[in-house]
Amino acid sequence: MASTHEFQHTVGKTASFSGTALHTGEKVSLKLHPASPDHGIKFKRKDLQDEPTIDARINNLKTVERATTIGEGSVRVHTVEHVLAALWAMGVDNAIVEMDANEPPIGDGSAQPYVELVKKTGVAAQEEPRKFFDVRDPMHVESKTGALLVLLPDDKFRISCTQAGPDNRFAQFLSTEITPAIFERTIAPAWRSSSSGKARSCCQC
Repeated sequence: MASTHEFQHTVGKTASFSGTALHTGEKVSLKLHPASPDHGIKFKRKDLQDEPTIDARINNLKTVERATTIGEGSVRVHTVEHVLAALWAMGVDNAIVEMDANEPPIGDGSAQPYVELVKKTGVAAQEEPRKFFDVRDPMHVESKTGALLVLLPDDKFRISCTQAGPDNRFAQFLSTEITPAIFERTIAPAWRSSSSGKARSCCQC
């Protein structure tokens, strides 16, 4: 019999989280709803006419500067990285993320509130098998700024990363397998970092 890890999962019930959006300062309510197999993760803009949805897929990626924005047509949702990270790390393949604004609540600035939200809903196995992307050969992507992403074959999902600040100061290195327990304990509570200059520019209206 196949393990539950090999099947798709959704959230077990609807649960909500309210707070303030990071960039707009708006009050926003977010609800996680169960979804059918092969539905994927979709963001639903409850505040707009016809309540349009946006698939959380790479071809809908719009920007990643300071926050991850996805969109379809003229509809956008911003700062979705903490929601998506928590859903993936906690094993959720299918869910509807309903919001009444264009950005989810920032909470304490980490992914921890969304891990807690998923734990509140529970995670339910579904009957359809998961679809896996197997890395069989090394591949890499390098940005114009020199950032380098390398994918290597492995039987587990592991991230090894090096980050350096201005003038290569404050270098940090981390290498860890990503499981729900490890993500909840060591990754989810982490806050985003920023230089003082970027922080000042974000506060200018």
